[in-house]
Amino acid sequence: MAKRLVLSFLTDANVPDSVGNALIEAGHDVVRVRDIMAADAPDPVVAEAAMRAKRILVSWDRDFNQQRFRKERFAQLSRIGFSCPEEEGARRLRIVMDMIEFTVIRADGSPITITIAKDKISVTC
Repeated sequence: MAKRLVLSFLTDANVPDSVGNALIEAGHDVVRVRDIMAADAPDPVVAEAAMRAKRILVSWDRDFNQQRFRKERFAQLSRIGFSCPEEEGARRLRIVMDMIEFTVIRADGSPITITIAKDKISVTC
């Protein structure tokens, strides 16, 4: 039997617990921002923590799409960003979990960005 891929995630303070729980149910390692720093920690601090811990940041706000996160300092940030209604997040995540795992494997250590919206999914490697 093949060994299952275990990914490491950091869920931002605004991510519903149901999304983190869905990642855990899929066999992945999840740390929640609220467990390691102040819930209102600035986005750059959260991004830096994710990069240093080699975790994929899961966020629900569009702040991480801002120009400041396209600077060299954040070049290694991998992120899954949601822009669908919160009550749909965990369900949509479960639907695309195989695609997320495949994308991480194909990226082979390079940063990825996956956006899960109400009616589309986008992937950038």
